[in-house]
Amino acid sequence: MAVEQAEAPLPFRRILVTGADGFVGRHLVPLLATRLPVGARIIGASRTASAAPGKIALDLTDPVGVACAVAAVEPDLVVHLAAQASIDQSLEEAANTWSINLGGSLALARALAMTVPDCTVLLASSAEVYGLAFNEGSVTESSVLQPYGPYARSKAAAENMFADVLPKSARLIIARPTNHSGPGQDERFVIPAFAAQIARIERGDKPVLSVGNLDAERDFLHIRDVVAAYLALLMAAPTLPHRDLFNIASGQSIQIADILTRLRAMSRIPTSVVQDPQRMRPSEVPRARINSDSLRRVTGWAPTHGLNTMLADVMADQRARLGRSQIDGPNY
Repeated sequence: MAVEQAEAPLPFRRILVTGADGFVGRHLVPLLATRLPVGARIIGASRTASAAPGKIALDLTDPVGVACAVAAVEPDLVVHLAAQASIDQSLEEAANTWSINLGGSLALARALAMTVPDCTVLLASSAEVYGLAFNEGSVTESSVLQPYGPYARSKAAAENMFADVLPKSARLIIARPTNHSGPGQDERFVIPAFAAQIARIERGDKPVLSVGNLDAERDFLHIRDVVAAYLALLMAAPTLPHRDLFNIASGQSIQIADILTRLRAMSRIPTSVVQDPQRMRPSEVPRARINSDSLRRVTGWAPTHGLNTMLADVMADQRARLGRSQIDGPNY
């Protein structure tokens, strides 16, 4: 991103961020705040939002509540982060995943079309929508989607729905980020799951890591690079077509086994590894390769945080969480 673009204010004044209290939202909202024009505001929406200034409670499965929230805020930009984001959880709770990822998104799209038909929407989708297309080689934005599983299928459906339901006057930017991690991510996801086990081992647990399938290769980004990509897209939004989509990825794949090896090297205690049959989710995609040349060409974005930095940040976060839980008790 050019220096003058990076220093310029966002071209929006009323920004609604769904899922603002989630993992990505807690990194994105402060970043957006550094680029607010004078007099502009960010409203963070989530199911558990407090009554604090700049926050509203929003249950996406309540269409009436969604319509009222949109009418109250009248956003010129919506960053739609809210979703059921765990692939494992989606397999166990498919109906809930569809209800949030598609049903909640539909309620939002309808409300925007009715109240602010000229708004801009940044939809945080996922590279998971490519699914089995990864088995055919590196994917680009023009690759045919072959989503696999409830999470991927619901996200792909939400992309198409937004494109259909939003009026042509609205600008829709679809972002398909690769796997990402960093401070604040919970143990439903592979990297913090490994790091949390190591942190507990350092506090006295048996020095054995329980793991699942380590063979798959995935592209990982630091969360700070993902939110930087979102910011770059928002800065470029006025120059983009009214329907556009971008992959967000490093372009490099790494085996999960290698990630575990790096995390174990950060452990203060020697560890061993045992495969847990309950964690062994078979992978239909041995390797995911993602091309993000379009994003780089349009915005100049490139990741600035290496894999080891991301792993060290997650490891530090999990150690800090464990320390706080021992001080504050199990309800922390």
